[in-house]
Amino acid sequence: MKLSTFCILCCLSAGISQAATYVWSGAAGNGIYGDSNNWTVNGAPNGYYPQHSTNDNAVIGENAGTVTWSNAQGFFGATNTVQIGSGSTLLCTTTVGDLNVNSFKLDGNSQLVFESTNAFGLGRDFTLDFGTFSAAEHGSWVATDLTNFWTNGKTVTFTGTLDMNSLSGSGTIELASIKTAQQGGNLNLDLSGLNIASNSQVHATVTQVTENGVTKVLVNYETVPEPATATLSLLGLGALLLRRKRQ
Repeated sequence: MKLSTFCILCCLSAGISQAATYVWSGAAGNGIYGDSNNWTVNGAPNGYYPQHSTNDNAVIGENAGTVTWSNAQGFFGATNTVQIGSGSTLLCTTTVGDLNVNSFKLDGNSQLVFESTNAFGLGRDFTLDFGTFSAAEHGSWVATDLTNFWTNGKTVTFTGTLDMNSLSGSGTIELASIKTAQQGGNLNLDLSGLNIASNSQVHATVTQVTENGVTKVLVNYETVPEPATATLSLLGLGALLLRRKRQ
């Protein structure tokens, strides 16, 4: 092999293995994930969309509307991380297709949706990273409208931290809803990466519940009144009772 040919092959190999970050521009105006005209790398289209390397990352910014992985892309190509900005939705909908992404980062009020009229499969384990989230601002994963959900015994790992300082009262945060009927081995949900530690002001727990054929990942929380507030409330109640007694 000539030296020049060897050098060319080495350069091509290095180029393929290098990580690229694809940023959604939506320039094609059709909302299709698999249209290379909707993506830029270093500020310009490169003729591809995220699908070629587990080193590649994809970024869908804030308020991008709905971005659709459609039937035209039967294989959601090898990608490291897909970040979905607040106010944006990534809709993975296909007649037959496999998902091959290492992780999804769900910012703010973003949404990841799986749909299929026939068969939707998981090609690998993946992580759902919710970042720092609150009751008002949190991502969600919905995988309920699937005729056949081939989970193939894969594991989905949940990570993220609940912002305790933003909570008031009590409530429930729904992070995921998943069709319970699955093929090829049931899905494993690893919730150990969710930082939901209670403190003196907030009692919070993460739970996995199943009802009506849907499994949900929920964070239940209840804030505890500060001692000073509770004392003032008791004093006010005591004063009211004393006044009524005198009357």
